[in-house]
Amino acid sequence: MSNRQINCLLFFVILFFISCEKEETASGDPTDSTDTVEEVDPCAVDPVYVSFQSEIDAASDGDTILVAPGTYEGNINFNGKNVVVASEYLTTGDTSYIRTTIIDAKQNGSVVRFENNETNQAALIGFTITGGYAVKGAGVYISGGAEPTLSNLRVLGNSTYICETDDYYDEAEGGGVYVNGGSPILEETTIRDNSSELNGGGLYFANTDLDLIYVTVVNNDALNWGGGLFTTTTNSKIKHTDISLNSASRGGAIYAQTFSDLIINNSTFSSNLVSDEGAAFHNTASTFDFVNVAVAYNESDGQGGAYFMNGTATYELMNVINLYNEPQDFYGANSGNFAKIDYSGVTGVLEGIEMNNSGDVQWGTGNLDDNGEEIFADAGEYCIWELLNDSGSASNQAQYCDAGNPSSIYNDAPFGPERWCQYQEAGGFNLDGLDITIDTSSNSERNDMGAYGGPEGAWRRVSRN
Repeated sequence: MSNRQINCLLFFVILFFISCEKEETASGDPTDSTDTVEEVDPCAVDPVYVSFQSEIDAASDGDTILVAPGTYEGNINFNGKNVVVASEYLTTGDTSYIRTTIIDAKQNGSVVRFENNETNQAALIGFTITGGYAVKGAGVYISGGAEPTLSNLRVLGNSTYICETDDYYDEAEGGGVYVNGGSPILEETTIRDNSSELNGGGLYFANTDLDLIYVTVVNNDALNWGGGLFTTTTNSKIKHTDISLNSASRGGAIYAQTFSDLIINNSTFSSNLVSDEGAAFHNTASTFDFVNVAVAYNESDGQGGAYFMNGTATYELMNVINLYNEPQDFYGANSGNFAKIDYSGVTGVLEGIEMNNSGDVQWGTGNLDDNGEEIFADAGEYCIWELLNDSGSASNQAQYCDAGNPSSIYNDAPFGPERWCQYQEAGGFNLDGLDITIDTSSNSERNDMGAYGGPEGAWRRVSRN
């Protein structure tokens, strides 16, 4: 062998040992790791899937997976499957299955995830969703073009946290439900006892057209904004919904950040609390349109016991009761603020409104102050008609009864207040056993102010969840 050949051989041997030494150093020291997954999301968790996740994975679009009662520990991911996952509530109508069929993530990530373009045909029905602990959407996470259907759920006891390392930060959003994009369906659901280290204790909506129908959002907490709901760049309808007893720094019930358009009908907002501004609503450059709504007993340690306005915020009220909000019903912080008020009750009328910097209030017709009988019940009271007089029967003497807009589209329907307590006691689901006469005439009775009047009448159902 020549000297040149020997030298080349020695060179490659040395190079081999150097290479091996470098590999050993890199793999043995996590600080030198080049794992891109860790760099992208250092707070990612390894999901531990529930026992029936394999059935979801094996299913075809259009299939239904029926889950027996019990507690299932772990996570669910629909993985792009347009299937129905339901408790036995789906086939029996027995609401006890909602409470007894539980998915518990045990503080390991989001309980349920939709993130692969699932459509409205992908549905989660009749479960209790709990134990989620994640940066976004601890209970239910919806993103990636997904538009699922969520129905007859209890989403409770879930929490989001801020992910922060030396070179990485991600905000906590949506303790109960997180939605970014699309038009999911959320109905007949309770969002309760959830929390967020930043925004959206109960729900977080961004870039979505999601509607809330027959939803209860109660006792949720955000350390920053939106105790019940945080919304940004959304177009949503809120109907037959109760958002109460939530807390935050700003926006105890709803914080609307920018460019949101909310239409709110036949809903109640009561006993929400903030340490800063906007106990019920904090509005920054968004539009709220209220028809037949009750806003009461909300309290701010700063300004805006009910409505806080910032930027080009707009509120339009029709047939709305505002009672006992502290320190005032309305507070406007900027010249671009605007409120239009018709056929509504405002605490002390002018005393209940404080507009700074030339904000504008347009007073329409039929507005009342808070003198007279109290007709709005406090939080937890379902049958407000009991408060109309000592006998508990309906009375036209109460100040806000028959005081709403007389236009035919706002008339009470399908039945009057005298039937509401009976409706409640019957369970509110099946009217066949009740002797109810539906009033089909156009102007036989003035609409009432508040959540229980309006085009859909005494709407509220006894809590199912």
